[in-house]
Amino acid sequence: MSIKISEESYDHNLVVNNRKILTSSSALGILRQQLVRNIGLERINSFLFHFGWETGVNDAKEALKTDLSLESLIKYGPILHIKNGHIRGIKHDCCVELDEDQTIVSYHATGTWFDSYEATEHIKRIGISKTPVCHTLIGYSSGFMSTVSGEPLLAKEITCVGKGDSECRWILRTQKEWESEMQKGELPFYNETPIVKELEYTYEQLLEQKNFVTRLANFQKKLTEEITHGSDLQTIANMVFDIVQIPIIIEGIDFQTIIYSGLSEEKYLELKADLEQYIQENAPKDLVQRKEKNPFPFRKKTIITAIQERLITPILVQKEVLGYCTFIYEDIKNDKQEEDYLLLDRFATAASLLLLNEKTKFESFERMKGNFLEQILDAKFPASELIKRGKYTGLDLGQPYYITVMEYKKMQSSIEEEFLLQEQISESTFRYFNEKKHNILVSQRDGKIILFMTNETAKSSTIYDLMKEFYKYMIRKYPQGEFKFGISNAGYDIKNASKHYEEATIALRLTIKKKIVPFKTLGIVGVLINANNRNGIKMIAEQELGPLYNTKDPKTIELIKTLYTLLLNGGKLERTMSDLSLSMSGLRHRINKIESLLEKDIRDPNETHQLLLIIKSLIALGELDL
Repeated sequence: MSIKISEESYDHNLVVNNRKILTSSSALGILRQQLVRNIGLERINSFLFHFGWETGVNDAKEALKTDLSLESLIKYGPILHIKNGHIRGIKHDCCVELDEDQTIVSYHATGTWFDSYEATEHIKRIGISKTPVCHTLIGYSSGFMSTVSGEPLLAKEITCVGKGDSECRWILRTQKEWESEMQKGELPFYNETPIVKELEYTYEQLLEQKNFVTRLANFQKKLTEEITHGSDLQTIANMVFDIVQIPIIIEGIDFQTIIYSGLSEEKYLELKADLEQYIQENAPKDLVQRKEKNPFPFRKKTIITAIQERLITPILVQKEVLGYCTFIYEDIKNDKQEEDYLLLDRFATAASLLLLNEKTKFESFERMKGNFLEQILDAKFPASELIKRGKYTGLDLGQPYYITVMEYKKMQSSIEEEFLLQEQISESTFRYFNEKKHNILVSQRDGKIILFMTNETAKSSTIYDLMKEFYKYMIRKYPQGEFKFGISNAGYDIKNASKHYEEATIALRLTIKKKIVPFKTLGIVGVLINANNRNGIKMIAEQELGPLYNTKDPKTIELIKTLYTLLLNGGKLERTMSDLSLSMSGLRHRINKIESLLEKDIRDPNETHQLLLIIKSLIALGELDL
């Protein structure tokens, strides 16, 4: 069986222009459902509002062709709502104020829609909403009323059956009145960008991102090529400036200059002085500095002063900040900081590779020199061979020399932290003397740092003054640490280096009151110890100290410490009391006990002198640690 139909049908009474198309509310509900699937629930709100707006504007234009008054047109709007099938009924209250020119000064309308098709279809197709859903209706009301009144009016739904309320209530006011009352983000809903424009903008953004990614890849490629070709940091900085056309500065951890590009020396000094003033005025809140336990102070920072803006990122080498890379903006109107940061970050990575290479070479050379110092102290080679090898390190070992032993103490929570601190202090020592252009040998022994320097290093000042400046530097860099120095006498023969090392060690043991002690200040103690009278000193100490010679008993050690402090203070009780944090009665009790055990009057100058000499000798020998 088959069916074939061929016919033509026409309705000659149908008006072609502005014809009425019969459809059901379900059809519009299906359209709404499909829009949600295709452009999302948030986007359809604005779409339906503008659809309703244009429909209302069109009906208003038709109504304006009649001779109806403004009052009649306002009443006619709700009637059209019902005729179009949007609602089944409406309650409408309106108050309009006009000036002498019949211009609307104030417009306030409220009302309730009964049986909104939008609310019904939304629940049916999508479900209960969290917000009002009658977007076509508020759009229609806004468009119709704005057109007939000649003033921008906006409707807002207050309650809605579509979100579970008992009725759909709305308010209609002028846009100016709404602007001061609507919550932030509501007005853009009425003027939202069409989706086509959004897509165009998104495409432009994606294209811009694609171009930048390509630029970033090319930038990275050029950096890599320069590194593999062995270019130095200044050459690479110049290349980066040629590409990005932004002045660049690389500075050390304390903002000392390493290199800069794209700036004249005069301009650089001006900007540097400006930054120093900014840091001084804003310290400590904005002071950029390395913390001992926080090697990552920031990944990106912007500093803005009166004449410059700085985009800064740290140069990290082995989880340690060695310096900072900076882009300089003088106009302080940088709208592409995120892109610039990605370029700066790549440059900082390249700089870290170069600095790591330099750091590795520097440390390897310094450790080689440290091994050479060990050979000197152990006298593994004849003096002539040591002098010959010294020339390879740039040192003339035929000159007079000094040996300094540095001890550092800091409470650490683990062996790993103690080891890390030891490495940091060694590296800080290397770099300090390297920056001062002092060629010295540095090594480690028994948890202490050993420094060997010739008279050439100390020619401009005394060895004591050199160590004093170094001590100040270390205290600034490690404020929680405790540093002490023992300095040997001048050595004139390299084969006696071990003897002078022993002198420095003895002087270090006697750094009780002072942080830096030269061996030559020890007087007779130094002579006694230097004469290797170890057994004789111990025998005299046992005889004179009697029961106090038991250096393994903590209580006895406390008594010896009290005696030693009293002797160092010349018998002054107040100062001794302060040094030992004792009360006067507690100190007197200890003194009486000491005199009882020693069977000596410790106020006798002869007795005190001998006792002080003995205790100092025991400390210098390492028999006693106070």
